[in-house]
Amino acid sequence: MRVILIAAQSLDGRITFHETAGATFASEADRHFFRGALPGFDCSVMGGGTFRVSEKRIRERAADGRLLVVMTSKAGGSEDSPPFKGREGVVEFSDASPGKVLAGLRARGMKRCALLGGGRIYGAFLAAGLVDEVWLTVEPRIFGTGVALAGGVAVDARLKLLSSERLSADTLLLKYEVAR
Repeated sequence: MRVILIAAQSLDGRITFHETAGATFASEADRHFFRGALPGFDCSVMGGGTFRVSEKRIRERAADGRLLVVMTSKAGGSEDSPPFKGREGVVEFSDASPGKVLAGLRARGMKRCALLGGGRIYGAFLAAGLVDEVWLTVEPRIFGTGVALAGGVAVDARLKLLSSERLSADTLLLKYEVAR
């Protein structure tokens, strides 16, 4: 299975605007690219924080045939927090490791997985060597603070540029292959 990390970031490597969750700063050009790219995947993975920011939109498109796995420690619930409610085959919640999540998706016949954030999820998958490509939209913004692409996880991923494309006059899309 191919795992492709898809992210929008500022020029200084932030995937959030200061402490605001999600890529709310992404341009219309990036949103257009993203909406066009997602149908090329049969599944996607994101973290609980990213899910919460986009939950309404995600649940509205739940019938598009693409499985979403949300990685969260709250998947099973606890005395203090009830479990998230999903729908098998549509939106599922897991507290498994990245490797186990991907093994489960492979066992179900999934071929292409979009890794959709946030920083801790990107970092965990990169650190485990589970990412095949990185598709990075670079927005013409500098924030100084916010969540870094790898979410503070120590990573040493070497990348090979596959392509670069202008999404607008000021926004670039860079596609990299992770060197093995």
